[in-house]
Amino acid sequence: MYKQKIVGVFRAFIKICEEHDLQYFCHGGTAIGVVRHQGLIPWDDDIDVLMPRPDYEKFLSLFPQLEQKEYELIIPGRPPSYYLPFAKMCDKNTTLLEFKHVPCVLGAFVDIFPLDGASNEREKRAADWLLFRRIANKLMILPKSAKANFAWLFKRLSKFQLRTAINEISCAFGKKRKYKKVNEQLHYIMTRHEYSKAEYVGSYGSQFGIKAFWPKSWFDGVVMMSFEGIEVRLPVGYDQLLTQVYGDYMQLPPKNQRGSHHNVAYLNLEERKSVEEVYQELNKKKRLNSLL
Repeated sequence: MYKQKIVGVFRAFIKICEEHDLQYFCHGGTAIGVVRHQGLIPWDDDIDVLMPRPDYEKFLSLFPQLEQKEYELIIPGRPPSYYLPFAKMCDKNTTLLEFKHVPCVLGAFVDIFPLDGASNEREKRAADWLLFRRIANKLMILPKSAKANFAWLFKRLSKFQLRTAINEISCAFGKKRKYKKVNEQLHYIMTRHEYSKAEYVGSYGSQFGIKAFWPKSWFDGVVMMSFEGIEVRLPVGYDQLLTQVYGDYMQLPPKNQRGSHHNVAYLNLEERKSVEEVYQELNKKKRLNSLL
């Protein structure tokens, strides 16, 4: 049922893009699913898309004006507990808490990554991505309470994660100001190479590092393919792109690697609950389990 929900969100997203002439491209495992399975990879549980920065900004601007009540757009800075540097379009009638220690309630979602301009030099692209990643890591730390920051400090130190331990301390105070500063720094890195003039583009928020930067010419055309019965968009250079990121992407991975890589601390596909209600249910379940 969860897969049906996220496919429903994807259908709604595509409808908005078509009605407003906005570009998007299937990304990551979703793109592999299109080419190899004509739908979701059987063991996958999310949908990822790329939007060129100009289209991404237009999408963010027009979404609040849409006459619909089924979906919401979560973006960096709104809500202040959101912990990722890209947008999610969510089903407002579902509840998802990914991490128990991060108090941010979402719904079944589609990840929307901006496709941004990048340096022509590979070394600079790699350095920009590394800087971006180090700053973005603070987004997972800032939503936690100061008390939780100090609790996690000792966990980090016990695992010799010194950089993250320092972040736990520095993010324990002045959270509102620091959250704003972090998002401003990330936005600057993503947008300092103007998309319209760039020869290379990439997804700074991607987990693939330097592999997630490509010649812009690979996005100069569109290939339409079927995904769960929907006609969706792939960039004309999808084969080169997927090969760069995954190698032989048509080869199925070993069985022990066929699983979800996403965290789910709480899921309700019937209704939206507040973060307070979610924690009440989780604590109640914990107490019940302790009695068994």
